[in-house]
Amino acid sequence: MSEHIFINQAFTSAINLYLTNKQTPENPLFSSFPVMVIRTLINIYGELDIINPYRTNNENRMGGFDSNLTKFGFSKSKLQDFKITFQNCHDATQPLNLCIIKIEKYLIDMFFLRKKTVAITEEQIIEFKKYLYLSVNNNSIIQEQIRKYNVNNKIIDLYFESKLYESNHDYKFIVYKRNTLIPEAYSILGYNLDIISQMDEQTLNQLNDQILAFFKIDLRETNKMERLKEAIAYYKRYNHSFTSGNGYVDMLLLLSLIATVMMTLFAVTVKVLG
Repeated sequence: MSEHIFINQAFTSAINLYLTNKQTPENPLFSSFPVMVIRTLINIYGELDIINPYRTNNENRMGGFDSNLTKFGFSKSKLQDFKITFQNCHDATQPLNLCIIKIEKYLIDMFFLRKKTVAITEEQIIEFKKYLYLSVNNNSIIQEQIRKYNVNNKIIDLYFESKLYESNHDYKFIVYKRNTLIPEAYSILGYNLDIISQMDEQTLNQLNDQILAFFKIDLRETNKMERLKEAIAYYKRYNHSFTSGNGYVDMLLLLSLIATVMMTLFAVTVKVLG
């Protein structure tokens, strides 16, 4: 009777090796790269999420391997590439060191996606590092394989540290618009880049014109940005707004700017909530 294939031969062989050797963890096979991949997945998702789909031959049905590995946000396209790359490692159809690095990066991605969803302790992070091909891993078998396959584990080290740093800081990436002014020009008037990112180009252009007018900068000048930097530096140094010498004109200019700000905020709010 032929062996049933779960996902591909790489996963089938690795899971079988894991199940055969889990009671004898001192066996070098239990720390071989294919088994370490399975053990790492189990560390991230739990044994039931990895082994049950194998036993029920459930790759992509509800409650199967695919849905389990994407439940924290790992994309289906990356999961598909993860499967293919693991098979490439098994077949040695690509340089093994590059396959290992790619697989390790995917596993790190999965872990930190879980960290975004579930509270992860410092002890769990330390434990997770024991499964990776890091330079600090004291597993002698893993270190032997790193040397044997010429794996540049500094790449994995840096990738892990960058993901750890990113996970510990509240980053929010926003779309950069080409016609965006210096951030301080907006912050002085109570704006932030999150609001700016939600404006369409036409609204942003109108606001930029008002801001330049507020700082007494002619829109036709070719060096508007340099003038704006100087104007902001002056504003911050003396901590007062510019004046035209005519209080009535200045008041109208400021009211016009405030009206633009309020209308823009209203428009953005309507777009976001609508």
